[in-house]
Amino acid sequence: MGGPLLDALVDDGLQDGFLFTLPADAAERLLAEGIRISVPAGAVVYRDEDPARLIVVVSGLLRVYLTSEEGRQVTVRYARSGDIAGLPLAVGGLAPMNIQSMTGASVVALSVDALRSMLESDPDVARACAEELTHQLYRALDEISEQTFLTVRQRVARQLLDLVAAGAGPPLVVRLSQQELADEIGTVREVVTRTIHQLRDDGLIETSRDGIVLVDPVRLSEEAVMEERRAIDQSAAEAATPPPSASHRMRGASRQRRSRS
Repeated sequence: MGGPLLDALVDDGLQDGFLFTLPADAAERLLAEGIRISVPAGAVVYRDEDPARLIVVVSGLLRVYLTSEEGRQVTVRYARSGDIAGLPLAVGGLAPMNIQSMTGASVVALSVDALRSMLESDPDVARACAEELTHQLYRALDEISEQTFLTVRQRVARQLLDLVAAGAGPPLVVRLSQQELADEIGTVREVVTRTIHQLRDDGLIETSRDGIVLVDPVRLSEEAVMEERRAIDQSAAEAATPPPSASHRMRGASRQRRSRS
């Protein structure tokens, strides 16, 4: 059990997460200096030129993303109830990252200075932060691998399923524009538009003013798995096919010379 401040957040919907990995007294001290904030959907709660911020999500969905010089965006992780965003900023200093609320959200902004002080004096807090940063690194590596190796169709399907899993009920609707979806997966709007049309023609989704409706989420998830399996099977088949031997190549060349003569 936590202290009264942490218990109050649990009553408001906070799920297991970073604060529960800290010693109870450390979590209470951080919350005592924290500020509760209600964030509207679409609001950017941290920009890379701002002072470091440390944000715990009580409810809602946030994303951490990078922006190129040309203005393109790519999401590197999501933060849901219980997750903490901005921990690398508090521990390692400023970094080229931004944090945006994807839905209406309730968050707690913790004191960066208070956490840094605890890192120097409390080994249990330092250990909890190290473990959390490790988990975030692994999630970022997973995201990079998906952006690199999966097809656009797979990435769109997985992104839609991931976002709708944040708490939407039937009908399953992702309230995201096609440009925003392109930003999420690190591509351009024209490619996403073509993929959305294909998924709609296949009966997996519908589009409306409210957003993208997942008509058949089971088939949508199976689609991503099947494409991945096809890619694996193709790679395995190519690896299992032995290259022609030197003698085989010489016999083939000899036949060609005889045929020409």
